[in-house]
Amino acid sequence: MSKKEKRKWSSGKKKGKSNKVIPFKSKTKPTPLKERLRRIYETVDLTTTCEGRCECCKVAMPQMNYCEFSQIVNEIWGTTSRSEKIRLISTSVEYFFRNEFEKWGMDTLVKPCMLITDEGKCMFYSSRPLSCRMYGLWPEESYKERVDKFEKAYEGLLKREEIPLNTQCPHVKLVNDSVELTPEIIEELFAKLDALDEKIGDFSTAQLEQKANYRTFHDWLLLKVFGEEWLSKLTTFMLAADKDTIQAQVDALKEAIAEKFAKDMPDLTTED
Repeated sequence: MSKKEKRKWSSGKKKGKSNKVIPFKSKTKPTPLKERLRRIYETVDLTTTCEGRCECCKVAMPQMNYCEFSQIVNEIWGTTSRSEKIRLISTSVEYFFRNEFEKWGMDTLVKPCMLITDEGKCMFYSSRPLSCRMYGLWPEESYKERVDKFEKAYEGLLKREEIPLNTQCPHVKLVNDSVELTPEIIEELFAKLDALDEKIGDFSTAQLEQKANYRTFHDWLLLKVFGEEWLSKLTTFMLAADKDTIQAQVDALKEAIAEKFAKDMPDLTTED
């Protein structure tokens, strides 16, 4: 560097001019979560002949990945009333405590989806999770294996034909019958959701392997509202208490939820 160049550099430094390289900042907006999910769902053409009877929805709340829950809860918190949010949280409490078949019987297994209207239509159909999209489409052997697990778990309590959704809906078929949904293809779809969970939910590899990122809607909602520690304490109580004591606790919790959240509703929306 010449003396002239040195004086010029030194002069600029004295006047507060910086010689640091300013990193480039992309002006590209992050892809919205709903769009990222759509791309995953459309990896395979899952368009079906579903007639919207929602028979499956009248039986069970869907299980879903964290990213899928995040999208749905963003829509709920952005579009529904305070009273509707309170209803969802209160019903989630009821479903959470209906855990042991010996205490609750079929109420343990029959938990209608909270997201369907009085007319039986899904309020967030375009954001429904993969487990909803797949019902009726599972390869028969794969679905049989799922029912086999339930049959074994309830051995001596229920016959196979008494297990809810022991067969898939006969009204749901792929429109494009040239698409073959193999177990490998389905596994890849869920793997893509797991990868998205890892990005937006900060799940560890161990948690993903243990399916900690895959829960029912009502469990996700309670986890977001009250936290893991609170749910853990309630689980301990639930396993030790009798049915009448549990029901009294449920009623008390619902009353407290209605009073508290009528004034101070938590914001559960998440960043994309």
